[in-house]
Amino acid sequence: MDIQQLAQQYRDELMQNVLPFWQKHAFDPMYGGVFEAVDETGGIISTDKPVALQAQVAWAFAMAHNRFGPNKEWLGLAQQTVDFLLEKGRDAKGTWYGQLDRRGTPLVGAPNAFPDLYMALALGQIAQATEEISYAEIAQKTLVKLLKKRDSSIKKQKEIITGRGFKSLEEFALIGHALLQSETHADKKWYQKTLESYLEEFISDFYDKRTDIVLENVTPEGHFWDCPEGRMLVPGRVFEMAGFMMDIADRTRNRRLLNQMLDLTELTLQAAWDEAPAGDSSSGGFFYQMDIKSLHPLQPRWNHKLAWVHLEALQTLLKAHVLSANPIFLATFEKTHEYVWEKFPDKTHGGWFGELTREGVPFIRHKITPEKGFYAMVRNLANIADLLEIIAKSDASPKRSRKVV
Repeated sequence: MDIQQLAQQYRDELMQNVLPFWQKHAFDPMYGGVFEAVDETGGIISTDKPVALQAQVAWAFAMAHNRFGPNKEWLGLAQQTVDFLLEKGRDAKGTWYGQLDRRGTPLVGAPNAFPDLYMALALGQIAQATEEISYAEIAQKTLVKLLKKRDSSIKKQKEIITGRGFKSLEEFALIGHALLQSETHADKKWYQKTLESYLEEFISDFYDKRTDIVLENVTPEGHFWDCPEGRMLVPGRVFEMAGFMMDIADRTRNRRLLNQMLDLTELTLQAAWDEAPAGDSSSGGFFYQMDIKSLHPLQPRWNHKLAWVHLEALQTLLKAHVLSANPIFLATFEKTHEYVWEKFPDKTHGGWFGELTREGVPFIRHKITPEKGFYAMVRNLANIADLLEIIAKSDASPKRSRKVV
């Protein structure tokens, strides 16, 4: 396996396939913003504009400019999209909407925290690219307001005797990404205090040290609830959080946390890979959802294979390889890499399919949908390329320290 060649493969895929497909087909040249849904050939299916999707795309093109550029065209697209949202995507009090029509007229309010979190991420990247402090200020205000609202909501849920409420790992993971990015423009004391609180909540509420399981949904108090939602495990989210926490452990030299995340990753690999029965070559890949008690999940798509799940796995496998001597991580990376490149890229029309059936057949052939996870795809392709570069340089210079940066 040529590590340097693989690094170039992932970077080229991002720069020459994924981003160009979205650049060509996603942006609305008439009113600004990004279309909600596009089919496999680039045909427009829906012209509505979810705020979270707009912000993901703005983040992606600004990040590519900052990290691999400069590319003024990509930065221009990102800034135009953010400015479209600043004008159309929030009310007079600065509260972000959930959905706009093509012209930017609000359709619904935000149903969850994702519009706020993706806006904080997008604004942070634009602030870095343009050095305009106003973007950073709005990014920080958005994140602080969202975290206060979340704390208040959790407090209220704890006071309710009846009903069944949950804290979501999906939301919690995205908070982590937004928080880590905010380090460049947030107050240092606020950042450190909030990060410490975040780590404590993950370890005490979502991560079960006894069983090495990370739950997708926990009660407001951080407890397990024995019901289908409470038993749900999403391998992609486990890989995402394990990789995120490996970064934190590496930065803070927390060997205990690092070892916990390495063990968590290894156990998830073993449990979540779809091993085909003897003589059956149609499966492979990681399941989308699982039940921690090995019961049959209620979700009909539980055994589907999603691109973002596999990209999270690839990134975390490389981090685990860099930070440990366990050969299983690089071996599983190779196996997962082969599955991903065989199944997800569309070699005919460009772009990637987002979801496959268990047998590896595209379930939805559309290339752009609100649920596809553009942020996760771009972030992981970029990080995988960088991690492979680190490994290649380390292999070329044995005395070089392998440190995730």
